[in-house]
Amino acid sequence: MSNFKFVIYTLVFSVFLTFLSLGFMYLYDPLQIFHKSYFKEARFFNETRLAARGIIAHYDFDSYILGTSMLQNTSAKEASEKLGGNFVNISPANSSIKERAIILDYLFEHKKPKAIIYSLDGFSDIVKTETNFKVLYDKSFINDFGAYLNDRFILCLLTFSRKEKCIGEEDLETHLQWIKEEKHLQVFGGFENWVKFIPNIFKEQKELKNFIQGKPIEVEFNPNKIDISKQQKFIESYTLSFIKSNPNTNFHLILPPYSRLKFKIDSNAFIERKKLCIWLLHQTKDLKNVTIYGFDTLDYPDSIANYIDLIHYANDMNSLQLDAIQNKTHILTLNNVESYFNALEQKIRNYDLTPLIDIAKNMQSIENTKE
Repeated sequence: MSNFKFVIYTLVFSVFLTFLSLGFMYLYDPLQIFHKSYFKEARFFNETRLAARGIIAHYDFDSYILGTSMLQNTSAKEASEKLGGNFVNISPANSSIKERAIILDYLFEHKKPKAIIYSLDGFSDIVKTETNFKVLYDKSFINDFGAYLNDRFILCLLTFSRKEKCIGEEDLETHLQWIKEEKHLQVFGGFENWVKFIPNIFKEQKELKNFIQGKPIEVEFNPNKIDISKQQKFIESYTLSFIKSNPNTNFHLILPPYSRLKFKIDSNAFIERKKLCIWLLHQTKDLKNVTIYGFDTLDYPDSIANYIDLIHYANDMNSLQLDAIQNKTHILTLNNVESYFNALEQKIRNYDLTPLIDIAKNMQSIENTKE
């Protein structure tokens, strides 16, 4: 065989293998990028930076829950029952508002949602390096195959595996709910469980380490201490732009109620929340399709038993948030926002750290005795 023929045959064979591989990817398609699942029961991934594309493109939902982990425990079924419509939860864990903007852009290009429940957090332009995350939401068809060009999916493809790690879970209602995991459930119930079940909690979380070591806590609420211009820019670009350009979609913006402990030992977080909320209310005062909800002044954040860390709460709060949307309660306006944050500031000042410090020192003492 001549060298020329060998080269031609090699090229033809390579092209054949390439098209064969792409064909297998197209048929297998566990992320449902190209079509609905061919499996008897549709399967879904909890990595919604990747999975949201297929859910939006191939399923007939008319309302969406798009937050961070703060809304991942929100029941889409409960939302549909309380608010009407057909909700689905596509909240990516620990997502920035820029990442959610990528998903929103695709959503509004392909659907006309009636309502979106959205958490007001993650104010950054970070885009994490999930498996070729952004290529799924651009206008190119070819580069969508890139989502499968990695060790994880190639190994799944070679065996047409039906394992959960390859094709996802069946239950779209619960697949995002971290509340169902034992490692999280055991932490609820009190500060004792934080210390018991979270290894190195005081080493990894500097804020906790400082107050447990008896370092003075500066509860300072000076608004000039924090510059929020960068966060304002991000919200304007990645959230407000969608609200303004889609007047027929109702946006329900949730301020996730962080624990009272969080704001006590991190007053900067309180200042940022207050300034951003007041600014955002001014930006949206003439918009009829947006409502902001706040829950910080309830007694709920006072109880550490309701949290697994400084900010993540139990799913009863997610239900309460849906109740607020349904009943039009806990709504923040320019008329009540100052009194809301004044009340929150007083609650933070009055929050007593002594019982928590005593618990931590006592449990650390017990551990040292065991050693």
